[in-house]
Amino acid sequence: MQTEMLLGGLFLLFVIQVVGTHLQVKEYKRAVREMHKLGNVGIGARRRKLGPSNIVVIACNSDGVILDGRIMQGMTILSRFRPMADIVGRTIYDLHAEYAALPEKRRAHYKGHMQALDALMIRLHNEGKHAPV
Repeated sequence: MQTEMLLGGLFLLFVIQVVGTHLQVKEYKRAVREMHKLGNVGIGARRRKLGPSNIVVIACNSDGVILDGRIMQGMTILSRFRPMADIVGRTIYDLHAEYAALPEKRRAHYKGHMQALDALMIRLHNEGKHAPV
């Protein structure tokens, strides 16, 4: 009886995890699709074994001006994207330089941000629209 209840509980947790993961993937796809309508999109992630990880999505125009930024941060399937209003209106180049100037330990906190900015800088460079990376 106890074994059956334990297995039933584990199965229920597994189903909840699968449903939660599905909803989180839908949220990710929706956010990327919405931001892609604004312009170029860069995506970065900071993964940690312990502690919260994050996914950063940044959209900019062809001049490198940030139009929108969102971050999904947390340790559970309940995490959702939140806006990063403080970066909107800045350029990807200025923001990248600001993060690069941080001490290494502090810069590690912005690893996902820097990956998204790097992706945008490479995309704009390949399009020939801005300064080289």
